[in-house]
Amino acid sequence: MKLVVNRDLFTRALSRIQGVLSRKATLPVLSNVLLEAKTSGSLKVAATDLDVTYDGQLACRIDEPGKLTVDGKRLFEVVRSLPGEEVSMEVSEEERLIIRCKNTEFILHGTSADSYPPLPDTSGVNLVPIDGIVFRELLERTMLSVSTDESRPNLNGVFFHCLGEGRIRMVSTDGHRLSQGERSAAMGGDIPARDGVIIPRKGVSELKRLLDEIGKEVNFGFLDNNLVLAAENLSLFIRLIDAAFPDYGQVIPKSSERIVTLDRVPFLGSLKRIGLLASERTHGIRIELRQNRMVLSSDNPDLGKAREEVEVEYDGGDLIIAFNARYVRDILGILSAPKVDMALNEALSPGLFREHGSDDYLFVVMPMRI
Repeated sequence: MKLVVNRDLFTRALSRIQGVLSRKATLPVLSNVLLEAKTSGSLKVAATDLDVTYDGQLACRIDEPGKLTVDGKRLFEVVRSLPGEEVSMEVSEEERLIIRCKNTEFILHGTSADSYPPLPDTSGVNLVPIDGIVFRELLERTMLSVSTDESRPNLNGVFFHCLGEGRIRMVSTDGHRLSQGERSAAMGGDIPARDGVIIPRKGVSELKRLLDEIGKEVNFGFLDNNLVLAAENLSLFIRLIDAAFPDYGQVIPKSSERIVTLDRVPFLGSLKRIGLLASERTHGIRIELRQNRMVLSSDNPDLGKAREEVEVEYDGGDLIIAFNARYVRDILGILSAPKVDMALNEALSPGLFREHGSDDYLFVVMPMRI
């Protein structure tokens, strides 16, 4: 293998795989990146941990085709440190990757590409265009309540449901809170309805990271038990969680007797302040509601007490309820509307949070006893 490639493009491709590379794999080769120079004039840059696979293509000048695997983290650190605009690479007979740029030379130990696991490809996959910006926002606003409890694998990801008529829904829950988003995401065609699937936590992170960079033009589809995301010259394959997501509809309150409308940013600031003296274990704060008034308070025997009174739009009668302040702050921090609604029933009933005037995103938080 012998080629010349643009350093910035190569660095960007290598940066995309850093989250995919396996650090503690039983197969050491999974910490490597697969480089394959093709006669078509492109360089394949791929990585997998067998659950998430990234496959990218770069235009470059190919003198000799070939392929090799090399430590992906080390190669990334080397390439981004190089002083010039173009990088030349060749593979020696001893499977060493020789990297040259201006007056700098690195030689990295490589391994045969024959030892690398076979990678999936998009040939034969029915790819559907989708609005990448909407897709990314849905992921960002639902991933916050994904469970980290490995004993409940069906909660270790985001439930992704194509509803038909171009609409998609995403849901996550950890048993203490739930996040749901539903948007129209069609781009020049319909998104067919199909049963929901669970995208694992790591896959969600890699999807969001890639969508941050790609933007709007993206396609998706399914290959066996994998979700496929494809854009120009790159593909991401994510092995889905083979489990049944719980019936989340039972958790979402169907109606609410009390609706509190608040200014989002000031409410977030109040929660941060009062939360300073909340229990470090439970993060619990007390909310007392009365006509157009809300009092937030925390009481920590080891630290002291905090109290703040806030003007709100509310006429639903007196109520005292408590929530984990961190859960509510997470919700307010990812929303963008100036006002939010907090929909409540009784002191021990779940609270529903949403942007004022919109049901695109719903967040349910279970109350606490404090």
